[in-house]
Amino acid sequence: MPGVISSPFANNNVGTEVTRYDDVIQKAQILSKTAYSKPESTISDFWKSMSVEEFSKIYYNPNKPLWNDGGPYQLQFFHPGGPWFHDTVDINLQENGREKDQTIQPGMFWYEGKQPAPSDMEDLHFAGFRVHHQLNSEYYDELISFLGSNYFRVLGQGQQYGLSIRGLAIDTAEPTGEEFPLFKEFWIEKPEKDSDEKNLVIMALLDSPSVTGAYRFTIQPGKDTVVDVDVSLFARKDINKLGLAPLTSMFLFGENTKGLDDYRPEVHDSDGLMVCTSADEWIWRPLARRKNVTISAFVGENTNGFGLSQRDRDFNHYGDLESRYQKRPSIWIEPKQNWGHGHVELVEIPSDLETTDNIVAYWVSDKQMKAGSSLEYSYRLTSYLESTQWPPAGKSMSTREGPANRAGFAYGHSAEARFFAVEFESDELSKLPADSPIEAVFNCQVGKIYDVKAFKNTENKLWRVQFNLEPENDQPCDLRGYLKMGDRALTETWTYLYTTKYA
Repeated sequence: MPGVISSPFANNNVGTEVTRYDDVIQKAQILSKTAYSKPESTISDFWKSMSVEEFSKIYYNPNKPLWNDGGPYQLQFFHPGGPWFHDTVDINLQENGREKDQTIQPGMFWYEGKQPAPSDMEDLHFAGFRVHHQLNSEYYDELISFLGSNYFRVLGQGQQYGLSIRGLAIDTAEPTGEEFPLFKEFWIEKPEKDSDEKNLVIMALLDSPSVTGAYRFTIQPGKDTVVDVDVSLFARKDINKLGLAPLTSMFLFGENTKGLDDYRPEVHDSDGLMVCTSADEWIWRPLARRKNVTISAFVGENTNGFGLSQRDRDFNHYGDLESRYQKRPSIWIEPKQNWGHGHVELVEIPSDLETTDNIVAYWVSDKQMKAGSSLEYSYRLTSYLESTQWPPAGKSMSTREGPANRAGFAYGHSAEARFFAVEFESDELSKLPADSPIEAVFNCQVGKIYDVKAFKNTENKLWRVQFNLEPENDQPCDLRGYLKMGDRALTETWTYLYTTKYA
C-alpha cells in the first residue's frame, strides 16, 4: 500500500515514574474542584474535513503493532479525523517501571488516499486504541477496544463485536437530554513477558460537566473474558440520574416483533435483559423495537447482577453471513458490594437502523449523587456466549406474539386479544416426560390472561406455554410467568411489556 512508512514507533522521551490507580483517583478528585472545560479538538482541518470515504483509506499498519515481542498482548490505535473522531485522548504506556505518552509516529498508519503534510502530523494523538491477544489461536485477535466518549467493547473466544459497554450513563432518556462523559486519558500497563501475571491493567480518567472519575480495568482473557472494574467518582454538581455499569445494544426485530423489509428473519445484537434480584429471583425480559421511547424499571434492594444477552445462537434464525449475529457476546454485570436500593433500568428507543444502538440498560441508585460528594464501587463484567449459571434454572428461549384471531380462522376472541407462545429450555426440562405435572404460573397487571397451556414441544424438546391476553382498554400490560412442578420453580421468571404501540 502507498503511504507513509517508517520503522521507529516508540517516542524518544525517556519516560517518567509510572502512574498508579491512587494517582488517577487523586487526579479525578482535583479535576472535580475545577470548572469543566469542554475539550477542544487539536487535530488539523486536513483530518477534520475528510469524508467517510477518505477517512476509510487510513489503515493501521498491521505489521507493526506496539509490544510486538511475543508477549501476551499487542496494541493498535485508532486514527482521529473524518466526520466523527475529532477528539483525541492521551495514552500513556507503562513498561519496566517507566511511563511514556504515546503519540502517532511515522509508519503507524498507511495513508492510501490523501497524504498529510508534516504539520498535520505534529503532536498528533489517537482517537482510541485496541488491545490484541492470542484469544482463539496463535494469531493476535482483538480483545478489548476503547473508542469515543466513554465506550468500550470486549470479546471472549469465538465472539464477534456486538453490544457496547460504557463507563457511566448520566440522565439517559431524561427530558433534559443525556450527558456523555469522556475518557480523556488512559494508562496501559504492559505485563512482563515471562511473568506469571498475565492480566492486563488499563486505567482511565473520566471527565464531564457533572462528574469526574477514575477507572481501573483488570482484563482476564479467556473463553469467557472477565473484566474487573473499579470506579471512584467525584460530583461537580447534583446529578439527577446516574446509571452505573451501562450497556448499550441494538435490537431491530426478532420473533416477537414485526420485521422490516429485510431478507433476514431476525436482526439484533441482544435479545433480552436478564436480572438477578437480591432475593435470587432470575428475571428475563425479551427486547422489543418500539415506536416510542419506553423505560422499564426492575426495582429491588441491591442487585446480584444484570446484563444484556444474546441467547439465540442459531445461524438459521439470522441468515446473515456478514454480521453473524449468532456470535455476538452477552455481557453479565456482577456488583462486588451492595449497591443499595434502586433499580435496573431498561430503555428501548425507536430505530429502523441496525447501525444504531437503541437499547440501554444500567443500575440506578435511589440515592442521588450531590455536588461535592464521591462514590466508590466495583463490579465484574463477563463477556460470554453460553452459560449454565446465568440463569442456573430453565431459561426462556423464544417469545412469539400475534393476534388471537388468526386470519381466516374464527376463534371467537375479541379483536384486541393477543396470542403468546413462550418456550423454556434446561437440561432438566428436556429429560422430563411429556406427562410431567408441570404448571405454568402466568399473570398480568392489567387485563386478563386465559387459556393457559403448558406442554412439551416434541419438535425441539422445549416446554411451551401458550396463552391469550385480553388487554384492558388498550392499556400497556406487564406480563409475568414461570414453570413449576409442585412447590419448586423450574425456570426463571419471564416478563414482557405488552403494548399496542409496538412497531
